[in-house]
Amino acid sequence: MQNAKKGGASVESVLKHTRERAGMSLEHAARRLRISPGYLLQIENGARGVGIPRAAQIAELYALDRDELFVPIRFAARFCKGGRT
Repeated sequence: MQNAKKGGASVESVLKHTRERAGMSLEHAARRLRISPGYLLQIENGARGVGIPRAAQIAELYALDRDELFVPIRFAARFCKGGRT
């Protein structure tokens, strides 16, 4: 969550911080990623999740490992043979 308050301090998105540290505006980064600035803003704010390919693309743009920027949160149900776990 971007600019959320936690204990009175502003908590900023790691993605936004990384983009700014890389010297990129929201518009420039979005153009390089071939997505709209609004879409990138939603990703930075945590309002929109991304799949592995997009996460890898964003990490590559900032020259970082995907796991430094994203945490896996999508889970799918497990299935087993014979209906038992």
